[in-house]
Amino acid sequence: MTIIHDQAMHYIYQQVLERLLSHMSQAQRASLQLLIQRLLVAAGGPEYIGTFRVLVVQGGDHASARLLAMVRAAQLSIALRAPVTFQLRVLVVCLPVASSALLEQHERSFNTLFMQDDPRVQLQMIDAGAVTPFSRRPTAAADSRALARDGLLLFGHLIDSRPEALLGSRLHLEVADSVRLALGGQPRADVLLTAMPVGQRRRYLVWARRSLRLAGGGGSGTLHQCVAGLAERLGRLQHVAVLPQELPDDLDQSPLVDSPLRLMAIDDLLPQLLSEGELDRMMELGMEPAPQAKPLAAFLDTLAFEQLQGLRTRCTALTGSRRTLSLVGQPGLGETQVPQSHIAKAYGLERTQLMCLFHSPFVDHGRGLERFLQCCHPDMLVALPYLHRALQGKACPEAVKHWLTNTSGLSLTQLRTIYDSRVQSSVWRMLESLARRDVHLALLSRRRTADRVVCEACADGA
Repeated sequence: MTIIHDQAMHYIYQQVLERLLSHMSQAQRASLQLLIQRLLVAAGGPEYIGTFRVLVVQGGDHASARLLAMVRAAQLSIALRAPVTFQLRVLVVCLPVASSALLEQHERSFNTLFMQDDPRVQLQMIDAGAVTPFSRRPTAAADSRALARDGLLLFGHLIDSRPEALLGSRLHLEVADSVRLALGGQPRADVLLTAMPVGQRRRYLVWARRSLRLAGGGGSGTLHQCVAGLAERLGRLQHVAVLPQELPDDLDQSPLVDSPLRLMAIDDLLPQLLSEGELDRMMELGMEPAPQAKPLAAFLDTLAFEQLQGLRTRCTALTGSRRTLSLVGQPGLGETQVPQSHIAKAYGLERTQLMCLFHSPFVDHGRGLERFLQCCHPDMLVALPYLHRALQGKACPEAVKHWLTNTSGLSLTQLRTIYDSRVQSSVWRMLESLARRDVHLALLSRRRTADRVVCEACADGA
């Protein structure tokens, strides 16, 4: 029975390869042969290809899907020529949270390439900071979601609540931490395969060195020698960005490994990944058009960014017209006119908590707290002195404490950290640096006081 099953699977894999080749252009087929040669050389020769392990971090853009198709074609081509082929590990990353449409797209791609039942392929995903088997319906633990939610809220309140900063360069730390998690506790991959253009790779490396230097890590010039070492260091910074604390003092120490995880860049072999063709139709790609693809944003859920941006714009309009939002749990304008985004659902955030985040009223000893109450919660103006007492750690009514935690989504300890800005100067410099770069690592304008969502009528003392 095993022999019959193996023969049947061999026939299916052959059909998948033939279908892939029939949908490739002549340039793509030529690049495929060069990719196969490069993989065989990296493995040390055909006799070692069976133990050669390749890691692909899968994003949500066209280029990532095409790259996966080419790597799968290479894997199946080698299997037809030799008794064994390389092991492929695919790590799906979409931050801060993957939409159901994107997960369905990934599943269609995996099914088209017949990867789900192939023992030579391992499909995984990052779900709320944990490595799990790929699934269309991820079920992350509540505490993992809470950690990611706290990181988003703390960064926004302390540093910058603009969506381009919230979902900007800080997410690259999370991607690095995802790679670190994927490498831990499992057989180490030999190469990380990427088609990211050389210019983008250099920009990322410069940003990584700058971030580590600000954190006191020195920005070692050996970062490019081992992807695992780079992911380890940036992953430690990710934990500081989520829960501001003292920076680790051993950032310059790379993990001790027998062999480094090398980066195999094949953008020179696959320039046609930037153009559309028959391969897209075979893969049933329904993602953003290729001309708008941004390599460094491949792991960002664009829907989350658009929804967060739209919510902030709506919040500005509501406060600008002096409309008020309801208190937590009470129906009102905030409940009926502000739709809940899937990022809010995923992290368990209330609309009121996101509105509070955009105002950031607690930082600098509650400098914007009175204005926030005037704009959004006028019924709480009478309790303003008690709110300050609660944030200062002094005695106050329990109802005031509950209102603060419900409205912000943070604990009183976290709120007092924001209120007093009790963050180490080196941590603050690093967080400020993260807020200066968007997800493409392009420089953002410095945030001014006017960048916070304010009610102009309230600011004028109306």
